[in-house]
Amino acid sequence: MNKIINWMGGWPKEGLVSASDWEERLAAAAERAHRDGKNDADGEVSRGELKSVLALGLLKAKTEGHADRLRLASGADALLVRLAAKSLNPGDIVLVERVTSRSALQVFRKSGIRTQAVEGDGRGPEPSALRAAITQFRPRLLYAAPACSDPEGAAWAEERVREVTEICRETGVLFLRDDRQEMLAYEDEAAGESVPDGVLSIGQLPPGLVAELRFGWAAGKREELGRWFPPETRDANLAEPGITPLERNALCGLIRDQPLEPLVDMLRVQCGERMRRFTQLLRQHPRSGLRWKDPSGGIHIWLRLPEGLDGEVLLRGAWIKGLMFQPGAPFFAERPERNAMRVTFAFSDEREMKAGVSRLLNAMGDFLGRSSDYGS
Repeated sequence: MNKIINWMGGWPKEGLVSASDWEERLAAAAERAHRDGKNDADGEVSRGELKSVLALGLLKAKTEGHADRLRLASGADALLVRLAAKSLNPGDIVLVERVTSRSALQVFRKSGIRTQAVEGDGRGPEPSALRAAITQFRPRLLYAAPACSDPEGAAWAEERVREVTEICRETGVLFLRDDRQEMLAYEDEAAGESVPDGVLSIGQLPPGLVAELRFGWAAGKREELGRWFPPETRDANLAEPGITPLERNALCGLIRDQPLEPLVDMLRVQCGERMRRFTQLLRQHPRSGLRWKDPSGGIHIWLRLPEGLDGEVLLRGAWIKGLMFQPGAPFFAERPERNAMRVTFAFSDEREMKAGVSRLLNAMGDFLGRSSDYGS
């Protein structure tokens, strides 16, 4: 079998800050801690230092420079786990878009939390449908990704964001924004905006920025954070622990030596260029039956397969040829459509993209009984 091309997602082994560089920084942080006689009891100190560095730098727009408007964790999914464990109860209802994050749906469902889809137009929930759903289901919160959705990579219009935010504020429903891909909006700088009342934003350092480091945050007003994300504690019952004091110290040192904003901009440009190249390769095969909308940001592209072709069945055939991707059905909160798939293209170079597209088309041809050369 050829080497597997993994388009399922996950975390790349390398980043703009290399694995070797990050390992050296961890070793240096450990040496400093040993020299200064520090141990895990000093975790709160390094957490406060890191919050201040982020609030005055990368996350200044979201926090307005206030470190107490942040909670830290080992990634955006870890924050969802913490929220479900500490602030929601089995049977609570969370409103979502019909097509939404697979990992978020898994977290909610594993915690016994019910998800209810709100009708929308692919650019956010329809305001009238959102009001009706809030009245009918009395949800605890609305979960959505207005800056860059997963899996579609779509961004809501500013007016829609304002409408949804106001409806949630009026009705007392938390608007939980998943902004983990916000920094990778292709046409915009990675700045973000101050988080308003009634809203919390969860985010994380993008995959491919710092090798092997999963690090995320919740940002919002102090009162909202205190209600939904109580201060961090060492809780062995949580599935996702926070990052260690050693990692926090190493990250503080990295940010002081190398501000993250230029690196984020480099990664954003790289992802945009790879998206354009990937879609160019797909357009060379107009007879494939694949349909998509170019994403406005992020690391994924959402593909619609020809009618009758099941993404999960196609995955089994593609795996034999050395290709893996995410079937689309698990990204639906309700009424799943099986002829869809999510491809994570952002960590593939030109050669891997060409090979992956070829393997995908060959696998489709096996099921559809067509020639693999759809472009001829």
